[in-house]
Amino acid sequence: MKKREMSPNQAVLLFIWTVLIASWLITILLFIQPEVGVKTFSVIMFIPALVAVLFNIMQGRRLRNPGRKLNAKALAFGICYPLLLVGLCAAVSVLSGVGEWNPDKAMDLKSIITILVTIVVNLFVVLGEEYGWRGFLLPVLVKQYGRLKATFIVGLVWALYHTPAVFLLAKATGMSHPLLICAVQAVVVFAVSFPFSYCFFLSGSLIPVLFFHSIWNVVNTTVLGDIYTNEPGQLEGNLFVMNGEGVMGLIVSGVLMLWFIPKLRSLRGRTLPEGTSMQRPA
Repeated sequence: MKKREMSPNQAVLLFIWTVLIASWLITILLFIQPEVGVKTFSVIMFIPALVAVLFNIMQGRRLRNPGRKLNAKALAFGICYPLLLVGLCAAVSVLSGVGEWNPDKAMDLKSIITILVTIVVNLFVVLGEEYGWRGFLLPVLVKQYGRLKATFIVGLVWALYHTPAVFLLAKATGMSHPLLICAVQAVVVFAVSFPFSYCFFLSGSLIPVLFFHSIWNVVNTTVLGDIYTNEPGQLEGNLFVMNGEGVMGLIVSGVLMLWFIPKLRSLRGRTLPEGTSMQRPA
């Protein structure tokens, strides 16, 4: 008998559930000993890419070249937007009195160089997520649902993927209201997926998205603190309220998401992900 191939929808669902279940199980196993989980939880960042590579091989598809179709506009957006996002969260926090700058943590040349080096090194770490989300899942979904619905689905999956790790980290590091932190961070991740998609669609290259993700991770934690490990940044105050993945991030990212929804619609006929037909809906 001829072997029955999976439909595109079946393949997408299998990819999503494989990534989520593998990530959730590994996270739970790591946090059997909370001190181990806090130090090693980042290993789950490589699961989306590993599963995507496996699916590409199984389907006989060529592996994506992350640098293909790179252009200056997409790269500039990937660098500047996360800086703008963190800057807005910091500015609103200071102006509202929620946070204040700690002069003892003012950046000097050495700290700036350290941040830049960390961003470059972190590009290889975030590739573990981005190759799966924007390199594999988003282009496949665009073919079936168009840019906007595809972004919605990726954002939802991305938020669910983080949920166990954020909850268990909040408990392990002594942050109050771990369920609330988990819920807010999930909504922020969903909202931020819209500018991430926009960044990807500007060129179809993963490199701008890698810079976006790396700069966001490094600068947000340096300036606004790290809600994953409950460590303060340059701004002093309620870390959960001020953080880009906390309440302030929810407000700023949520408002900006409304701006990106029509922007994603307006990209019809412009650069599409590799292998995406021009006849598909935007």
